[in-house]
Amino acid sequence: MKRERFEQRLFRIFAQAGYSPIRILTITPEEMVEIPGITFPNIRAVLCVQDKVLAEENTTKKGQLIRELLEVAQDE
Repeated sequence: MKRERFEQRLFRIFAQAGYSPIRILTITPEEMVEIPGITFPNIRAVLCVQDKVLAEENTTKKGQLIRELLEVAQDE
C-alpha cells in the first residue's frame, strides 16, 4: 500500500512540474533538482527505477514496463 502512495506522489510531483509520468525514465538528476517539491529520497527513487527498468538485462521487459507506465499516465 505504501509503495502505491509513494509512486502516486512521484507522479503528482512530476505532473505539477509539467512532466508526463513516462518522463521519470529519462529525466536527468540535474533536471530533477529544479522540480519544486522534490526531495532527495524522491530523486534517489527515480534513479533506482531508471537503473532497474533500463538495465541491459531487462531489455525484453523494458517495453512492457514502459507500455504499462504509458497506460497509467493516460488513465490519470
